[in-house]
Amino acid sequence: MNKKIIYMNSLAISFLSLFATLSGLFWKGLYAQDTLSYTSQMMGQDLITLLVAIPLFIISLYLLSKNSLRGKLIWMGTLFYFLYTYLSLTFLASFNALFLVYVALMSLSLFTFLGELLNMDISHIRDNFTPGSIYKITALFFLVVALFLGGMWLKMIIDSLLSGVPPQALEGYTTLVIQALDLGLLVPLAILSAYLLLKKSNWGYLLSSIFLIKASLLGTAILSMILFMGLNGVELDPGQVILFVLLTLGGIFISWSFYSKITGDYSIA
Repeated sequence: MNKKIIYMNSLAISFLSLFATLSGLFWKGLYAQDTLSYTSQMMGQDLITLLVAIPLFIISLYLLSKNSLRGKLIWMGTLFYFLYTYLSLTFLASFNALFLVYVALMSLSLFTFLGELLNMDISHIRDNFTPGSIYKITALFFLVVALFLGGMWLKMIIDSLLSGVPPQALEGYTTLVIQALDLGLLVPLAILSAYLLLKKSNWGYLLSSIFLIKASLLGTAILSMILFMGLNGVELDPGQVILFVLLTLGGIFISWSFYSKITGDYSIA
């Protein structure tokens, strides 16, 4: 993708997400139509997007301008995080004054991500990774994530279908947006990334790099959501909290180890 488009879209995403997160944290009444649980979760994610995702996105954009492959992959992983975040907000959050901002962020993230993914030359990307056992560990981590998310959400949904009682996570909303995204997008992507990485495919190295950054950012955001929910008196499942903490910490460590194996440069037109 043309570098001017990359920079313009990235700056637009950074500015709009800065506005959205600050509004979510300080605009009283923005989430007034949402439940206490979802309001806590959205504010928790706003905090991590503001303090971690946006700075990381800008830093990776700077590294990308220096032809850093590591910077390129971090940029794509962070971009995927923005895509998932604002895709979920567009369809989950009750209609509010930032609806068009969410749609703009979703669209910008989607087409910027796809544009670069489809145009990126990955024919030799595997050559930029030094050997090591971290790739097998990463593949195993992806399978654990897929098993955890898939098992947790499928159990909840199947129990609801069998009992005829709406799942508690529905909380009066019309459908399960997060669960649909996780089961339809993240779980298959985790499995596919693990498989391709074990096959030492160029696509495996690319998708794994992207998924690790997204998973680490989202995991950190989930911990922030848990904190906000706890402070607001929302009931939490201790077992799920512990598993999310362990997966997030594991994901961050694996991401650091995985990215430490990257060498080489990447040039954009």
